Amino acid sequence: MTNKIWLMEGLSSQRDLIQGIRAFANLKQTDVTVIASHRNERHEILSQADIALTEPQDADDRLAFILATVKKLGVKAIHTGRHATWFEAHRAAITASGVTLTTGSLQPAMFELADDKVEYAHAMEKAGLPVVPSLRVESVDELRALIARSPFASKSLCVKPVKGIYGMGFWRFDENVSPMAHFINPDSRKVNARFYLSALEQAGKFEPLVLMPYLPGPEYSVDMLVEDGAVLAAVGRRKEGSVQYLENHGEAFELAKACARLMKADGLVNVQTRNTTSGKPLLLEINMRPSGGIGYTRLSGVNLPGLFAFRQLGLMSQQDVLDEAERAFAPAVVRPLTEAVNYPTALTNRYREENDHE
Repeated sequence: MTNKIWLMEGLSSQRDLIQGIRAFANLKQTDVTVIASHRNERHEILSQADIALTEPQDADDRLAFILATVKKLGVKAIHTGRHATWFEAHRAAITASGVTLTTGSLQPAMFELADDKVEYAHAMEKAGLPVVPSLRVESVDELRALIARSPFASKSLCVKPVKGIYGMGFWRFDENVSPMAHFINPDSRKVNARFYLSALEQAGKFEPLVLMPYLPGPEYSVDMLVEDGAVLAAVGRRKEGSVQYLENHGEAFELAKACARLMKADGLVNVQTRNTTSGKPLLLEINMRPSGGIGYTRLSGVNLPGLFAFRQLGLMSQQDVLDEAERAFAPAVVRPLTEAVNYPTALTNRYREENDHE
């Protein structure tokens, strides 16, 4: 079998990618082998693949591992959800083995730009795309002064680390909440600025923060399949409370696609926007990787992981993907749920060589 795609260690979406690809292959009645790997014993992820591998812990061993695996298993395409900069630095050596490589962008500088929320905001503004105003904060005293006299038209402010994922470290300042609010209900992401500043002072080391006006929303998250800036398929998720509306049109949807084109994204990526009080969407950030919610988009009828795999394996042309995404989409309303899955104590799909007695 020649249709072999390898999903290397990713973030929370790796399981959804595997399931999406396998479902799409079954729908199209096409033989596709999905190989998955991780450094850690993530059996709930690896068990979903046809073949499971354990990646080396040391980055110095990664290239040899990749080249040996491609040769032994006849892999045609590799997708990585982590270590994108490393993969781009070794792209020539990896692709020389005859495999295609997808990291999120063909331009390594774009990873650094996407990772720095302030520089990203400045770059989008310079390019003429509407973006949430963002200020880099380098000290507690600077933050205290900015909070006291808002640099933005809005007096409602929020803060988060300049670099980070999953919204970690995001807080909205609200002087009307109780001093215990952020302990009793941390999911509200509201904190009294006095206590936030006090905690920062006591922490000692200050990590750069980005200060922004807080926007009322709703927030849009647009998951896309992109090839060197060309958007082939996209599904937008309009988030309102615990419900998400799946869409494929609108101002926020088009803004997200414009951002992906500008950033020369390549692969499965995600762009987030948020609306102002007047309903105008502004760019929040781009993730040069699949989002944690990419699995939800399948409920629109558009299987982004499947389309990605078939495109990388040469089973669909760009026009085929465009046509499929247009034909398959249907608006949907979804509600994410927390569910438990069986965790296999052993992997029956783990790849073993004849001399492997692990």
